[in-house]
Amino acid sequence: MVRLPLQCVLWGCLLTAVHPEPPTACREKQYLINSQCCSLCQPGQKLVSDCTEFTETECLPCGESEFLDTWNRETHCHQHKYCDPNLGLRVQQKGTSETDTICTCEEGWHCTSEACESCVLHRSCSPGFGVKQIGPQDRLRALVVIPIIFGILFAILLVLVFIKKVAKKPTNKAPHPKQEPQEINFPDDLPGSNTAAPVQETLHGCQPVTQEDGKESRISVQERQ
Repeated sequence: MVRLPLQCVLWGCLLTAVHPEPPTACREKQYLINSQCCSLCQPGQKLVSDCTEFTETECLPCGESEFLDTWNRETHCHQHKYCDPNLGLRVQQKGTSETDTICTCEEGWHCTSEACESCVLHRSCSPGFGVKQIGPQDRLRALVVIPIIFGILFAILLVLVFIKKVAKKPTNKAPHPKQEPQEINFPDDLPGSNTAAPVQETLHGCQPVTQEDGKESRISVQERQ
């Protein structure tokens, strides 16, 4: 009775040694296959063959118009989305080997779903009704254009304020002092100058007589005789 459990334990150890248990989990960016942890293919590449005990995982780049955007073990790449102009779609961002093509609607159209697989025309407002909300495509453009317009207007306002301040700025030149009229003194008016009128000498009884200028110098007939 004692030998049976002991034999079971021995057989279990032997089987474990001959057939080791496969790993229960692999590291990040690896996958388990045939008791091996193989590396995943990086974005933009597809799986060609799994790894073995002696070789690594073999991957190849995606072809043109194909992509894979995650670490993967896919054997085929995904095709880029086609933006069908007949459905009102156009390419907003071209796809790469790691990203898909992004489609958007033409002007005046909007997407019918979040995936934007097709577009429909904006609804026109009936007479007497105004636009309450612009469609997504036009609204996106408005959100870009409006800030630019406000920026330009703000810059113009700053320039006008600067010009106005420069125009009002006082000049540094000092004003010329106002000259008061000055009295000019002629030589005759100077102190100490001779203000007497010029005199004229005449003969009076054969004697010279001083006569002021401006007065009539008259000699009587008797004196002349």
